[in-house]
Amino acid sequence: MTRSVTRYLVRNARGEELLVPSLADLHALYQGGFLSDADLVRSERADRFVAVGAFPALHGVRERRAESPRKVALLVAALMVLAVALGLWLAR
Repeated sequence: MTRSVTRYLVRNARGEELLVPSLADLHALYQGGFLSDADLVRSERADRFVAVGAFPALHGVRERRAESPRKVALLVAALMVLAVALGLWLAR
Protein backbone atom coordinates (compact mmCIF):
# COMPACT_ATOMS: atom_id res chain seq x y z
CA MET A 1 0.00 0.00 0.00
CA THR A 2 1.59 3.25 -1.13
CA ARG A 3 0.69 6.50 0.49
CA SER A 4 0.54 9.50 -1.84
CA VAL A 5 2.02 12.76 -0.63
CA THR A 6 0.16 15.95 -1.43
CA ARG A 7 2.20 18.39 -3.47
CA TYR A 8 1.65 22.15 -3.48
CA LEU A 9 1.82 24.71 -6.26
CA VAL A 10 3.11 28.18 -5.29
CA ARG A 11 2.76 31.27 -7.51
CA ASN A 12 4.53 34.58 -6.87
CA ALA A 13 3.49 38.09 -7.93
CA ARG A 14 5.32 37.77 -11.27
CA GLY A 15 3.29 34.65 -12.10
CA GLU A 16 6.22 32.26 -11.67
CA GLU A 17 5.21 28.88 -10.28
CA LEU A 18 7.01 26.36 -8.10
CA LEU A 19 5.89 22.81 -7.37
CA VAL A 20 6.66 21.97 -3.73
CA PRO A 21 6.87 18.20 -3.09
CA SER A 22 5.44 18.11 0.46
CA LEU A 23 3.90 20.10 3.28
CA ALA A 24 7.17 19.83 5.24
CA ASP A 25 9.00 21.50 2.35
CA LEU A 26 6.31 24.19 2.15
CA HIS A 27 6.76 24.86 5.89
CA ALA A 28 10.53 25.13 5.46
CA LEU A 29 10.24 27.54 2.52
CA TYR A 30 7.81 29.77 4.43
CA GLN A 31 9.73 29.68 7.70
CA GLY A 32 12.96 30.48 5.86
CA GLY A 33 11.41 33.55 4.25
CA PHE A 34 11.49 32.19 0.69
CA LEU A 35 7.70 32.57 0.48
CA SER A 36 5.92 35.79 1.43
CA ASP A 37 2.39 36.18 2.78
CA ALA A 38 1.32 37.66 -0.59
CA ASP A 39 2.40 34.61 -2.62
CA LEU A 40 -0.36 32.20 -3.65
CA VAL A 41 -0.53 28.49 -2.86
CA ARG A 42 -2.85 25.58 -3.56
CA SER A 43 -2.64 21.84 -3.16
CA GLU A 44 -2.50 19.79 -6.34
CA ARG A 45 -6.06 18.65 -5.73
CA ALA A 46 -7.49 22.15 -5.15
CA ASP A 47 -8.95 24.43 -7.81
CA ARG A 48 -8.28 27.81 -6.20
CA PHE A 49 -5.14 29.55 -5.01
CA VAL A 50 -5.03 31.04 -1.50
CA ALA A 51 -2.62 33.66 -0.17
CA VAL A 52 0.24 31.95 1.68
CA GLY A 53 -0.44 34.16 4.71
CA ALA A 54 -4.01 32.81 4.90
CA PHE A 55 -3.20 29.18 4.14
CA PRO A 56 -4.49 27.12 7.12
CA ALA A 57 -1.71 24.52 6.96
CA LEU A 58 0.87 27.25 7.64
CA HIS A 59 -0.97 28.84 10.56
CA GLY A 60 1.45 27.68 13.28
CA VAL A 61 4.47 28.56 11.16
CA ARG A 62 3.11 32.05 10.61
CA GLU A 63 2.60 32.61 14.35
CA ARG A 64 6.12 31.51 15.25
CA ARG A 65 7.57 33.63 12.47
CA ALA A 66 5.56 36.71 13.52
CA GLU A 67 6.45 36.40 17.20
CA SER A 68 10.16 35.97 16.76
CA PRO A 69 11.22 39.64 16.27
CA ARG A 70 9.03 40.77 19.16
CA LYS A 71 10.53 38.17 21.50
CA VAL A 72 14.06 39.11 20.48
CA ALA A 73 13.37 42.82 21.04
CA LEU A 74 11.88 42.10 24.46
CA LEU A 75 14.84 39.95 25.42
CA VAL A 76 17.33 42.62 24.31
CA ALA A 77 15.44 45.30 26.27
CA ALA A 78 15.40 43.12 29.40
CA LEU A 79 19.13 42.46 29.09
CA MET A 80 19.81 46.19 28.70
CA VAL A 81 17.81 46.98 31.84
CA LEU A 82 19.65 44.25 33.72
CA ALA A 83 23.03 45.56 32.52
CA VAL A 84 22.22 49.14 33.56
CA ALA A 85 20.96 47.98 36.97
CA LEU A 86 24.06 45.86 37.49
CA GLY A 87 26.30 48.77 36.43
CA LEU A 88 24.60 51.15 38.86
CA TRP A 89 24.81 48.62 41.67
CA LEU A 90 28.54 48.01 41.07
CA ALA A 91 29.25 51.77 40.85
CA ARG A 92 28.10 52.34 44.45
